[in-house]
Amino acid sequence: MSIIYYVDYPCPVKESVKPGRMLRLLYGRERANEAVNKARRDNPAASPEQVMVNLSLADGAGTKELRRVSAAEVHRQVAELDALADHCRDCKARIERQNFGCRSRVDFPLTFKAEAFLMGLIHARDGDPTPTLLCNYLESNGIVGNEPAEMRKLPGVWFESDKPLVRRFADGRRVSANQLFELLFLTGQISPKHARFLLGLLGLYAGNLPLDRALYSLPNLFVVEREEAGMVVSRAGLNLSENSQDDRSTKQIQNFFGALLLGAELGCDVWVKR
Repeated sequence: MSIIYYVDYPCPVKESVKPGRMLRLLYGRERANEAVNKARRDNPAASPEQVMVNLSLADGAGTKELRRVSAAEVHRQVAELDALADHCRDCKARIERQNFGCRSRVDFPLTFKAEAFLMGLIHARDGDPTPTLLCNYLESNGIVGNEPAEMRKLPGVWFESDKPLVRRFADGRRVSANQLFELLFLTGQISPKHARFLLGLLGLYAGNLPLDRALYSLPNLFVVEREEAGMVVSRAGLNLSENSQDDRSTKQIQNFFGALLLGAELGCDVWVKR
């Protein structure tokens, strides 16, 4: 199970295949590949035609139904998308360096280490207004973390830990990892303005990066360039650097912040689905 998100940047792929269908096709291929790999652990000769997958697919009239199909049939459907893959080569909105990389995921269960990384983004130094701004925003928008709290009642399914980490501040208020999870991943649609707000709130937005340095020399994860008349006029990135000690779950969350940066800088929405 995963959180699926994508940067809704206009492109020839989305003009030919609607984003919703693109996501279903990519999800179907992942399910089919997982099923084939699992079958081949028991029978190395298993073919995609022999492996069956349960998927929600659209019929010719556009009605979705639960169908049991072969992995080979799923692969044939995805061929429609694969024919457009060349458009992805120079796409600005790729979170991952692969075809259709504008779409990515955060897998469950979320590890304790990833949860600690999230909570560590909340600044609480003396005089720092971030805790007040964050608490005010959570309170005014009714973000209390009830849904993640329910999810934790299934140990090891959604979260590695059955109890959320909590930060307490000098004014007596507190923020839990459940609230932060709800703020980031249970909002559905994130506008460019809101993406920029979230990155700023967590101290992740690094604007006005130097233009006279090579991209590879910048320590920031995810640098987005703006161009005018073919010239780079500004750069923005994340206040994060690569750390070999980060686990897979943490890196996936960092990629999600990269998607928010892309949305903020390219002026497009980021959609989040679970």
